[in-house]
Amino acid sequence: MNTVEQMLQVAQDLQDKGKIEEALAQYSKSFDLLIDEAGKYAKEQESDITDLPELRKIADKLFEHSKIYLKRNINAAYILNAMGVLFAQLKDYPNAQQRLVEAMEFIPDGTDYSDPADNLERISGEVAAARAAADEEESE
Repeated sequence: MNTVEQMLQVAQDLQDKGKIEEALAQYSKSFDLLIDEAGKYAKEQESDITDLPELRKIADKLFEHSKIYLKRNINAAYILNAMGVLFAQLKDYPNAQQRLVEAMEFIPDGTDYSDPADNLERISGEVAAARAAADEEESE
């Protein structure tokens, strides 16, 4: 089975080759694997709970454990940032913006990683320019 780091390398290689859809799919798979790992980590933190109704009661606690796991390193933020950039290249701005906002949530505390914020600002400019062009086109 591939590790997240191996999958990230494949995704980056695809992105470098301009294979946007394939890179996006690979980033998505790597994020799914990371989420799976986070879920396992969260369950381990609450391993004494085995009853499904009890698990549902502590869903918020499990989610917090998952977020802690995802913020342990830069991978989640990096993946979501890359996905945001790729969605922007496909002109899918709502998905791009969503991924970039999520990326900012998963930047580990004390880590200097401004790419998601920088990309969100750039994409917001692109969205504004596209809207202005559409408005201008309508008024003609």
